[in-house]
Amino acid sequence: MITPLRVLSYGALSPGGIGPQALNEQWHQTDILSGSKNNSHSVCLVDRTLPELKSWEKAPRLRRASPISYFMIEAAQQALAAAPSIDLSRTGVVASFFLGCLLYSVRFYRQIVTEGRRFASPVLFPETVFNSPVSHLVSTLGIGGPVYSQVGDKSCWATALRTAECWLRCGTVDHVLVLGAEEFDPHELDAFRAAGWLKASHLDCNFTPSEGAGALLLTSSAEESNIALTGLVDGYSFLSKKSARHAALECLQQFDDESPILVTATSWTKPIESQLLGSRLFQDELPVQGEAFTATAAWDTIRGLKLLEEGKTNEIIIPYWGLSQQIAAAKFSVIS
Repeated sequence: MITPLRVLSYGALSPGGIGPQALNEQWHQTDILSGSKNNSHSVCLVDRTLPELKSWEKAPRLRRASPISYFMIEAAQQALAAAPSIDLSRTGVVASFFLGCLLYSVRFYRQIVTEGRRFASPVLFPETVFNSPVSHLVSTLGIGGPVYSQVGDKSCWATALRTAECWLRCGTVDHVLVLGAEEFDPHELDAFRAAGWLKASHLDCNFTPSEGAGALLLTSSAEESNIALTGLVDGYSFLSKKSARHAALECLQQFDDESPILVTATSWTKPIESQLLGSRLFQDELPVQGEAFTATAAWDTIRGLKLLEEGKTNEIIIPYWGLSQQIAAAKFSVIS
C-alpha cells in the first residue's frame, strides 16, 4: 500500500491545444512522409506557433531548446498556476521520457554521418540528453527541489509516480511535479515500422504517433485535495506479445477490487485490453487520439482525474500499456 498522494492540479499541452480541456478537442492530424518508404502516415502534432509556446522562446536560456522543453514548461506552468502558494524551493520534479529530445539528436547525428565526427556541433550535443528539458524547466520556473529524469516506455510514467511517492514519504519535498513528454520527428516512423507498429492491423487499433506533455502536481498533505493516488503497481515486464498478456493480467490482479478500468490501450495492446477486462472497461467521452508514450500516460491520468472530479465514478484504475518494455497501472480515488 503506497502513501496516499493528493493531486493538487495538472496541466497539458496536446495536438488539441493548450490546457487539459483541449484533450477533448479534435486533434490536428497531418500526413508525414517516411524517408525509407514511399508512403506516409498520419501523425498528431502540436501547433508550435501557439502564442503560449512562442512566448517561452523569448527566454535567453530557451533560444536553442528543443520543442519538448516548451511542451514541458507549458504543462508544468499550468499545474503550478493552480497552486500559487506552494514553496517552489521545496518542490521536486520527476520527468519520464520514451524518446526525448529527438530533433536535436537527429541534427547532431546527421552532422556526424554527413560531415564527420570532427564537425559535429558541441552546441547541439547538450540538447540531445534526456535531462536537458528538465534542466530548462526548473531554471525557467524557479523550482529548487530535486530533479530526476527516467527513461522507458509508457509505463515509465508509473515509475515517475513511484519516485514522487518516495520523495514525499521521506519528507524530501512538500510537492512534486510529475511530467511525461515527447516530441515528434519523422525519423520515428522508420523505427515504428521496424517495430511492427505501423502494420494496418495496428493502425486500426489507434496507433497514431503524437507529441506533447502532461503534468501532475502532487503532495502528501491531506488538507489540500480529496483526490488521491491510492494504488500503484509497476515493473511487470514482458519479452513477447504472449508474455505481455500474462504481465498485464498479473499487474491488474494486484488491485483486489472491481474498480472500473479506463480504456487506454493502443496498437497491439488494444485486443489484449478488451479480452482481459471486458465489462470492467470505462470508456469516457474522449477517444484515444494519439500515442505519445509517457505524454499519453499523463493525458490518460488527467482523463481519469476529470472523471473523478465530475462525479462519474469514485475510483478509477488507469493502465499504462507499454509497447516495448513493461505494463503498469495506477488507481486514483476520491477520499476524505
